[in-house]
Amino acid sequence: MCLSQYRQISLLLLMVIPLLFSCGESEKESPAEITQGETTPTPPPDTDPAPVENTMQTNIQEQEKIEQEATNTFESAIVERNFDFGTQQPITIDLYFEATQFQENISIYSTVTDQPNTPESLLEQGTIIQGSRYKSKLTASTLTQSFMVVRNDDFSTAITLTINSDALLTHTFLE
Repeated sequence: MCLSQYRQISLLLLMVIPLLFSCGESEKESPAEITQGETTPTPPPDTDPAPVENTMQTNIQEQEKIEQEATNTFESAIVERNFDFGTQQPITIDLYFEATQFQENISIYSTVTDQPNTPESLLEQGTIIQGSRYKSKLTASTLTQSFMVVRNDDFSTAITLTINSDALLTHTFLE
């Protein structure tokens, strides 16, 4: 055999061996068979195995049980300020910049309605890199009437923006 034939055979073996291993394992003897040296009797082929309990009705019952447990847990949760999911609204935030921002960090805080210039909690953070617009959507309580926008973590230049009737928070920075 010449060198080119060895290469062809090697290539063929490299292709075939992974395929053989991917076919799965052959049936092996169980540990009981190995230690005792006897085979376990198998049931005759005409007997049916035990019925599987995976029917549509049992699936429905299991799902109802899971939902009931989740509902019980949800009802026992402590909710602050008379919150429920009907009191949420999606808000669109659209901020424009007159000049292109090379790297501007934007933080959105919710505000307390009786003190609109006081941030309550951080809702979102983002970064503008070589752009002139920051656009986002978030869900907030309908009790929240305004958000505070903080640029580059500088609270001294923070602005408070009121949510309009279309659930839109928009502003143009003229700097």
